[in-house]
Order: sequence, then structure tokens, then C-alpha cells
Amino acid sequence: MSVQDRLTATNDDASLVKPRISSPPRIFAATEWLFRTGDAKTCLYRVSSGAVCLYEQRGAQPVSIGFAFPGDFVGLGFLDTHACCARAVANTEVTCLPLEALASAIGDDPEAKAKLEDAIEREFEFLRHALARAGREAPIERLAAFLASVWRTNQYEGRDPTIVREAYAFGVVADLLEMTIEDLRMLLLELERLGLIEAHPPAGIRLKDLGALEKLAAGTVPHRTRFEVEATRRAV
Repeated sequence: MSVQDRLTATNDDASLVKPRISSPPRIFAATEWLFRTGDAKTCLYRVSSGAVCLYEQRGAQPVSIGFAFPGDFVGLGFLDTHACCARAVANTEVTCLPLEALASAIGDDPEAKAKLEDAIEREFEFLRHALARAGREAPIERLAAFLASVWRTNQYEGRDPTIVREAYAFGVVADLLEMTIEDLRMLLLELERLGLIEAHPPAGIRLKDLGALEKLAAGTVPHRTRFEVEATRRAV
């Protein structure tokens, strides 16, 4: 079925897909953006009429990755910011639900659950690419970004978000962050000195401050570690 056929069919059934949690509707004109990559998530959208196209930013131009039709949710995932863009295809009405209403809104709907899983996987991939884009000159920022993503992953999966277990082997993490095991050990010691992590035997390490880790990962906290000072000295 084409997008136009799906749009026509689902608009005819719009009255059957009212959200379980009432909220004043919002109208987006054709081609208007609901949100862009990096925007803070303020609500969960459910399409009442019209259609929404989802995009990923790949290079200079956004690339379409799917559509949302009446009854579909937009803005899913576990991050605090959007990892993709959403734009109205035609005049579109959406209902805005509070983010904490996600579980009750989706319920046992298998299609909604599948879209949630897709969104989560997309956000994990977004985080992975964000780590890859981080420059080699800022290894502590890459490590902070990784630990912050572990915190949010644990939180989403119902585990203690502060614990990084031994399952994250040094070698695997070092390869992911493109550094040696010794460099990783030095950076972990530096984060411990800064009060951002602490040893938590036998589970591994405990993360102490998500906000500080995310600020460090974003490069908004000027910091030069002993590791980086030593690396500069070796390069001279």
C-alpha cells in the first residue's frame, strides 16, 4: 500500500484511535517540523490525522526512515533529546502525551511496541556514532559519553542505573573507545579522582553523577587530565 493509500485509509479510521490520555491537540501544517535532531523531548506525540515523516541526518541532507500515521506514536525512545527529525507530510493533528505516560499509552499494542524497539535501537546507534565522532584528542569525553549511555541503558532496562558491571570488559570498552587498556585504566582513575565514579566490588564501578558525566562528554567542562598532559609530554 502506498503512503497516499495508507494516509487515506487511516484518516478514515481516525476516530477509532483516540489516545488513552486526553490532551489538547496540536496542528502542524504540511512540511512543518515537529522536532529536529538534538531538540529536547518535551512530550510523546500520537498522530490523530494526517501523517508524519521521520528523518535521520546523514551528511548534509536528511534521509527518510519511515512514516507515522493515525494511531502511531512519534518521539519514542529513552534519550532526553531526539535522535531523528519529524515533519508533517500533510496538515497533521497530533495529541501530546506526557513522557511518563509511554508505558500506559502503548499498552499491549504489538505495532507500537515494535516502533518503540526501532526507536530505541536507532538511539543506541545514534550514541555509537556520537562516540565515534568524538575526537581522539578528547579521550576523557569519549569515556564520559560511554558511561552516561550505560547509565541510561541500565535505567531503561530496569537495572540500577549507577552500576557498570564487570560484563563490560576492559578490552571491549577500550576497543570501542579506540584507546589502549592502560589508557582506559588511567582515565577511570582520573574520573574517580574527580568524584564521578567509585569502585563497587564485585560488580565493577558505580557512577555518581550523571549530569556531570554528560557535561564532561559534551565538552562544556574545560578539563585536561593527567593522561592528556602526559600524552602531550610524550609527543614533544
